[in-house]
Amino acid sequence: MVYWVKVVFTDNQELLVKDAVRHTISDDMEVLEVDSAREVIIIPMKQIKYIACDATVFAQKSSESKGKP
Repeated sequence: MVYWVKVVFTDNQELLVKDAVRHTISDDMEVLEVDSAREVIIIPMKQIKYIACDATVFAQKSSESKGKP
């Protein structure tokens, strides 16, 4: 599944990844990793104001966990 992820930094600059395939926060909560087919972006959490993503990602995961196709 391909979806979008938007990162807004503390200085109000924005990064929009339109073809993300995965985004995760490290176990130590230090970095955000956004993976796309072309690149991997690693951002320190201290530089991030907020993160937004396509809500269909969560709808897909919740329906899979309930056993629905």
